[in-house]
Amino acid sequence: MSQEAVRADTGRQGGAWLDLDRARVYSAAVLFLFTVLMVTWAWYTEGFTDSHVSRPGADFAVFWSASYLALSEGAVRAYDVARHLEVMATYGPLDIGNTAVLPWLYPPTFLLVVLPLATLPFAFSYVLFIAASVYAYLCAIGGLVGAGSMLRRGLWLPVLASPAVLVSVILGQNSLLTASLVGGAICLLGKRPILAGVLIGLLAIKPQLALLIPVALIAGRHFRTLASAATTAAVFAAVSVVICGWETIPAFLNSVAWARANLVEGTPEGWYGMPSVLAAAQLSGLSRDSAYAVQGLAALAAAAAVVYVWSRTREAPLCAAVLAAAALLATPYVRHYELTWMGIAVAGLVGDGIRHGLSNRERLLFLVAWWLPIFEQMNPKFGMPQIGPVLSALLVIVAVRRTMARTASASVPAPVGT
Repeated sequence: MSQEAVRADTGRQGGAWLDLDRARVYSAAVLFLFTVLMVTWAWYTEGFTDSHVSRPGADFAVFWSASYLALSEGAVRAYDVARHLEVMATYGPLDIGNTAVLPWLYPPTFLLVVLPLATLPFAFSYVLFIAASVYAYLCAIGGLVGAGSMLRRGLWLPVLASPAVLVSVILGQNSLLTASLVGGAICLLGKRPILAGVLIGLLAIKPQLALLIPVALIAGRHFRTLASAATTAAVFAAVSVVICGWETIPAFLNSVAWARANLVEGTPEGWYGMPSVLAAAQLSGLSRDSAYAVQGLAALAAAAAVVYVWSRTREAPLCAAVLAAAALLATPYVRHYELTWMGIAVAGLVGDGIRHGLSNRERLLFLVAWWLPIFEQMNPKFGMPQIGPVLSALLVIVAVRRTMARTASASVPAPVGT
């Protein structure tokens, strides 16, 4: 390992204010506080059985209820908002009298994935789903920073304690799963391109996050992976329609229209916790059309950054970093729990930094990105400016600058006699 890499890893020789030892200590403290929170919550709700208090798994209840309706009444019934809310009120973790509207907004592809969930009681299904998702996420991160670093140096601790992971665990969201698919696919590109394409194709469960993946694969000339991804997505969609019924297609399109009207273009209260360019533009006072124009420009800029990095390097950490961060800039609809994708971007840059060094400014950026989900969770109450897109853009810039530096150094001829 070079001296620069050693400094990046320990931070002791380069005067770094945030090194791995401190990161592990801070992460352990966060995990301890999280454990205290969960134990207190369990005690207060009598083992999460008191229906007068909300319990963990509110978003997972959406998945479980959709499975329950699909298995008992037909798949298209999952899109019946009134019936869906009835099932959630009966079996879900929301407190009695809760007026939250949590409809099923996913395509039939994800309905096919969650179909088996209701074959188990809610609590068991929730625990298994989260355990599998966390394991997959840790594996994807390990592929980017190095499995040895994850285990020997304890890098798993800052990952497991990250607010993005903890928020996703409490809610029972699928963001850990989608981030694992993109991170795992990039790690497999050079070794198993067909399998990488299969993982990418499975992102058809949440297609708005995969907008830039074809751009990346074309720029990187990963045509076998692109063909595998397209085939997987097409077969996946066809099988889901065959099993769930063609009626789920118009039902899903209706749910998309509802989400656009009520969530994407809804009210400022929702935008404060939505780290997208569109939300930030609307909060700044721009009209709807102008905000969409800004969102389109951001998507184009993000795509250009992806093309630059993917066309100049095949280093998985840098490719993952720019694609994951750019994906958050390109989509107009992203929620705070999907900042697990930002975790993939940070992991990629840390993995690159272990070999090539990290600056103090980069460390500060990573720390702010690490805490961002908490800010987004609380911001609807405080009404502060939306900073999520700024952090995504900064991560993209870091990935581009590192690629530019690597490209420039590779083009400099070696001194005579070396």
